[in-house]
Amino acid sequence: MFSQVQQALECLSSALAGIDAAPTAELRRTLETAKSLRSRVELLETRAASLIARRERHGDGGAGLLNQVGGRSRAEAARNVRTDAELAELPAAHTAVSEGEMSLANAAKLARAARKTSPDAVQGDTDLVQMAKTLPEDEFAQAAQRWTIRHQSTDDLAAQHRRNRRNRHVRFWNGDDGTVQMRGSFDAEMGARIQQRLRRQAEQLRQADRRRQTQSQSSKSALNAEEDHDAASATPSTATRSRDQRMADALDTLLSAAIETQPADSPDAVRSTAAEIIIRADLAALTGEPGGIAEICGIGPIPPSTLQRLACNSDVWIEVFGDELTPLYETVVSRAPTAAQRRALIARDGACIGCGEPPGECEAHHIIPCQSGGKTRLDNLVLVCWSCHDLIHDHNWRVLIRAGRYRLAPPDPAHRVNPAPQRKPKPRASRGTRNTTGVPPPSAVAKSLWEEPAA
Repeated sequence: MFSQVQQALECLSSALAGIDAAPTAELRRTLETAKSLRSRVELLETRAASLIARRERHGDGGAGLLNQVGGRSRAEAARNVRTDAELAELPAAHTAVSEGEMSLANAAKLARAARKTSPDAVQGDTDLVQMAKTLPEDEFAQAAQRWTIRHQSTDDLAAQHRRNRRNRHVRFWNGDDGTVQMRGSFDAEMGARIQQRLRRQAEQLRQADRRRQTQSQSSKSALNAEEDHDAASATPSTATRSRDQRMADALDTLLSAAIETQPADSPDAVRSTAAEIIIRADLAALTGEPGGIAEICGIGPIPPSTLQRLACNSDVWIEVFGDELTPLYETVVSRAPTAAQRRALIARDGACIGCGEPPGECEAHHIIPCQSGGKTRLDNLVLVCWSCHDLIHDHNWRVLIRAGRYRLAPPDPAHRVNPAPQRKPKPRASRGTRNTTGVPPPSAVAKSLWEEPAA
């Protein structure tokens, strides 16, 4: 076996030596063959490492050998070992990798989809297996993720989203070269907001660099040497900043602006940094029916509860398409409260009605959901922080009126799902009396509020 590998290496060396003189058509065929060769080499080294580890009882399946001897990263080595073991339950993928038709990376994504659904479901979908053979790794990653969402239960997706949100973090440490390093992990919603804000700010920096460069070129003849020196020292290499450099500068700019120019509880602080997150959802997801699919474009799928929570403060574009994706109708439904409504919410509720977080950490919640006909009006809105908003949409917490104020209460143990309460008769107010509780009368929100009985 070793001699065969040596012969293959000698053939590769000969091919590399003559690559410059090879015709273009031959180079294209070589590129296609190299794809098949790469898959087989990955599988060969993974199998070899696994057999050595089993015989010598390494206990890690061979990941250590792949890392230290094979030169694979720790994550890639562990992934390949795990995928090779899981391919036993996916015969079609196993054969495709062995014959060089599928990369081990795409096989790993198939195995992951099988873990979240079932091996039979993956094996039975010939289109999915074919995409794993033909698509590049990044494109197939998105295709496999969408397929998994369509075949995964809603509870599993919601649990994954909660884990991602619970595990969110940002960490800093000092590098050996004097730099400050940062690493973070976010759930899909928060990650989309952060990316969108940074990209928008980075684009503004790019436009500013272009304007500065144009102005510098047009006025170069009129500048003296001292002014040239001052301008160069004030903005070093801004015109040649890379995309990653602009993203870093954008983060610094956004943090500085948020901290230095706006109070934490300013009503405009939240709206001025509001991010535009594009969510693609089908009608079933928007109406809360089972089987609906929703995803943040460019990020990934989200559970229905997250979609409903985001819908409390978002504009919804409704597009109806005909044959061949011809647009037939478009309308916009605004659900985000206006600046005036937000100021009124802050003045009325003061803070999160659940835990008391300051207004700068809060958003508006529709008591009667928009898909159930709820309007974006003050008597249908309450101020809640992100965590309490999650409690409402993910864990069925309720909005109550307690002592004349809106408050959150745990879910009713007698009902797993919030029942729609019956409309209460509107009480007759005596002449000369006024509502001084600071909140709208219960009749205005009776369709979705439980009013606590008097003690």
